[in-house]
Amino acid sequence: MSKVKTRAENNFSVLQILGSLFLIFAVADFALSWMGVNLTPFMGSASRFSPIIFGVIGSILLNFKKEDG
Repeated sequence: MSKVKTRAENNFSVLQILGSLFLIFAVADFALSWMGVNLTPFMGSASRFSPIIFGVIGSILLNFKKEDG
């Protein structure tokens, strides 16, 4: 029998960690906005949509798959 070399794959990449952080920030921003705390005043009038923006960015990063090439 011949031995087959297998490559150990990292189950949690940097993009997944970054995507998770974006999603956590989006949830925190949404929850705190109901309490009157604005976490994103630097965005101006777009700060009312910041939980959606950060949530979409986080979900894109979580679903981004590396191509095996």
